[in-house]
Amino acid sequence: MSANKTLVLCLARPDLGTVTGYLAALAAGNAVMLLEGGAAPEFVADVLRRYRPGFLVDGDRVERLNGSDDLVHPDLAVMLSTSGSTGSPRFVRIGSAALDANATQIVDYLGLGPAERAVQSLPLHYSYGLSVLNSHLLAQASVVLAGADLLSKKFWDAVRDNACTSFAGVPYAYAILDRIGFEHLDLPALTTLTQAGGRMPPETVLRFARVMQKRGGRLFVMYGQTEATARMAYLPPERALDKPDRIGVPVPGGALSLSEDGELVYAGPNVMLGYAESRADLARGDDLRGRLHTGDLGRVDDEGLFSVVGRKSRLAKLCGQRINLDELESRIAEWGPVAAIELTEHLVVAHVPREHPGQPLTDLRAHLRDLLRIPARFIRVHEVEWIPTTSSGKTNYARLEDVLRADDQ
Repeated sequence: MSANKTLVLCLARPDLGTVTGYLAALAAGNAVMLLEGGAAPEFVADVLRRYRPGFLVDGDRVERLNGSDDLVHPDLAVMLSTSGSTGSPRFVRIGSAALDANATQIVDYLGLGPAERAVQSLPLHYSYGLSVLNSHLLAQASVVLAGADLLSKKFWDAVRDNACTSFAGVPYAYAILDRIGFEHLDLPALTTLTQAGGRMPPETVLRFARVMQKRGGRLFVMYGQTEATARMAYLPPERALDKPDRIGVPVPGGALSLSEDGELVYAGPNVMLGYAESRADLARGDDLRGRLHTGDLGRVDDEGLFSVVGRKSRLAKLCGQRINLDELESRIAEWGPVAAIELTEHLVVAHVPREHPGQPLTDLRAHLRDLLRIPARFIRVHEVEWIPTTSSGKTNYARLEDVLRADDQ
């Protein structure tokens, strides 16, 4: 191990200072810990105390800190939080080889080349957003920092004026595209859409696949986790038209399999080294040896296309029945945005009515009763204005539970 390797904490923002700071730290042979630029101050303070980095990068500002002299493993390149801007200070430790491997895998299956130009539509502290930057730089392509959010005219002006060829989004982002009438936007250079960060309803996948087909473009549905640097599987664009509920096939050089209990297991060169919860963990090497138990329950069809049907940890047990909460959400998605949790021995469903609500909440409760075959007294339906999400657009179930507990009081 080298005593010269330093940990650099980068408060990631959608600006050039973050990108150059991140790349400069890696080029100098250091390890970079990325946190959301707007992270809660108490969370940042806890991270500083636990990990004692030697430098802080915040936009264009670089500050030397009174960091630890404890050794950092020579293979460690990037550290990403497992819980967004608040919560557990546990980080994923990503090695240099995994970072390079996953960027290469993405370049391969997306067919990236120097002519590509991606808009940086996702946060850089999020593995999906960081993978867009890494893969395009590896392909000698370009990345555009729009400096605005998806609902801003400035963002789409930047996409058009810079002739961006690709856009990456989580399911929430595609809901925004629906709202702003994406199919009517004048974006002649935009030929590729990619989606990851959670399951998107098959009807939404099919709709955007058809929009892109009409434009002579393509939609890639992808599957990944921070623990695999970013990507583990992708759905070939032509299969989005007939298998929109699949995550597809493993990325080049990777392999997917199912354990005896139905868990998806991934093997490949892009698997993380392991987790870290304190500075001492930075000296550790490879804990996983290229094999990752994803925690997702999956299936594979007779064509070798994989699908995700839920999380092992998202299983509720009510009235003697095991209920896959992720699968349940997908089965009632036509009612509008929904999120389901188990709370005080009840199934609790948060529901955001559509703009033109159809049936009353009592009907949704009755539908759940008949669907699950459990007594209605064990089912609660809450009409809410919004469902809390993490900074990467995924449902924040911990925050949702707090909201629903408060409503019950």
